[in-house]
Formats: sequence, structure tokens, C-alpha cells
Amino acid sequence: MVDRDFIKALTEAPSVGTACGPVLTVLSSWFGAAYARTLVPDGFCLFQKAGASPADLRAALISHVDEVGGCALGLRPIEAGGGCYTRHWGIRASVFTSSRLQAFDYLADTADQAFPVESDLAMLDDEAVVLLGDGVRPFRTGWTYLEETTFDGDVVEGKALDPRITAYCVAEAVRRLDDPSVGALYVMGEECAVDVARKAVTFLSRHAPNLRIIANADVPGLSNLHDGRLDVPAIRIFERNQFVDPSFGIRMSDRLSARGVPVHLTAARSGSQTFLFTPLAPTLSIALPADGIHLPRVRMSLVGVERCTDLLAAVVQEA
Repeated sequence: MVDRDFIKALTEAPSVGTACGPVLTVLSSWFGAAYARTLVPDGFCLFQKAGASPADLRAALISHVDEVGGCALGLRPIEAGGGCYTRHWGIRASVFTSSRLQAFDYLADTADQAFPVESDLAMLDDEAVVLLGDGVRPFRTGWTYLEETTFDGDVVEGKALDPRITAYCVAEAVRRLDDPSVGALYVMGEECAVDVARKAVTFLSRHAPNLRIIANADVPGLSNLHDGRLDVPAIRIFERNQFVDPSFGIRMSDRLSARGVPVHLTAARSGSQTFLFTPLAPTLSIALPADGIHLPRVRMSLVGVERCTDLLAAVVQEA
């Protein structure tokens, strides 16, 4: 069964860019004392069974945890309306300014440190979001949507389902496998600076020489996945113009299908961080699509969530 309370906490917590303290706190609490974490600030967080070391890793299940949003820049002059100019990413500024938003200090480590803010749309060289409200501090305030995650039958709906649903699947699969050689690795900054993942790649290349398989799981929009379905996870052998070990993905898809694991072999019109990890070990790009992407509310299938968790556990067992 899907852990709805965990999904709710994971998706409602605000974390943007490398300001991922709130969501990493949720993950740390859920994994508990049975798992140790290796945290590289402005980079990634790795969870393994307590007592294991990165050198023990044979399989790494990867997701990113940052969502779309932005961060504060300099102050807007009072005569122009006040507030703070920001940098944003993920979608048009006008979508953010027409939505409910929350802000938090870049160094915050819990979701209860966030606070609601108002916004304004400014026209500079391009559309810009201006944050308005007490507590907004130039160059150290992050912000994103403010939404409640809800469930209705097979549907989960809310913000940050991209990427937190596959972050959830990675966590569930790793805890189900209960194996010191399997780790859950969560990368920061993918939505705005995919090269942040290079810190994780460098770390694994130095400290995890025995890796045998890597699977990166993400949430594309349904329209970005060829023949995609909300209730069936996919192996993407191409991400935009990047190859992701196609022959390995095809063989793994065949083996999983022979086991009766629901899986869809496909390619994606969008990209992710997966290609950065391919030099380290045979790599899979796992996708579970959403109806909508980077919006304040998108929809996903809970059947798809269960199947994606099953798929991630199965690829480790097959490898």
C-alpha cells in the first residue's frame, strides 16, 4: 500500500535549488535510525543501511528532490512597488504570480519554517517574479508553490509531485530491499542547475567503485513520454538527444516483462540528469509520468506509484 502520510509530507515540504533542508528532514525522519545519511551540502544526500559505507554500494537508486520555484535577488525600489526581485525557473513567471506561494530561508531545515508570501509580476528584460512580504530577505529566501496534497481514489494531486513521487518510490524500494549494498541517492538543484549532479557522480566515482547498476527515476509530463500511461512506469532509453544505455535498457525491459513486472519501454522528449551517471555503471532512466508538469497542481496515479516502486526493486534484483 502507498504511504499517503509520507507522500503528503514529502510533497508539501518546500525545497528549491539546493535549499533542500525541509525535504531532506522528511526523508531522514522516515528512513529513521536504521539508515545512515551522507550529506554533501549544495549537492546530494545518500541513504544507506546503518553500518554500511559507500564502498559497499552495488546499486544506487537516484531521484532529485528540488522543485520548481525561485530565489530572492535584490530589492525593488519602493517607488516601483517594493518587494524583492527574484530568479525563477521551471515555468513562466505569470504562472507563479497567479498562484499561492510560500517562502523560506535558504538554510531552513523544516517545512514549518516556511511562510506565505504575495507576489507581483515585473517586466524587466523578461518577466520576473517579485516577492512581497515580511521575512523575504535578498539573496537568501527561496520560494515555491503553497498547496495541499490531496487523494481521491487512484489520484494524488498537488505540487512537487515532480520529483517527489519518484523520490518516494526510491525510498520505498530501498527500504523494502533492506540491503546494505543498495542506496537511495537524492540530488539537489536538478530543476535549475543539472550540473549539481556532477558532485554525486564524482563522489560515487571516488567512493563507490563496486557499483553494478544505477537507476535514476523522475517524473516527466505525460506528453513528454512517447505512448506514456499514468499507471505504468517506463524505462527511457533516450532522454531528448541523450542515449541512456539503450541495449541495457532493452534487455532489462525484456527480463522484467518476462517476470510480469508492468513496464513500458520508451523514449522521452524531455531530459534529466541521468546521462551524467552513465559512465559509472549500467544505467536505467525510470519515468512515471504526471498529468501536468511544473504547475501548482498536477495529477498522478497511485497504481503507477506502487508499480514504479515494484519496478525499482525488481531492477536491482535482476541486476
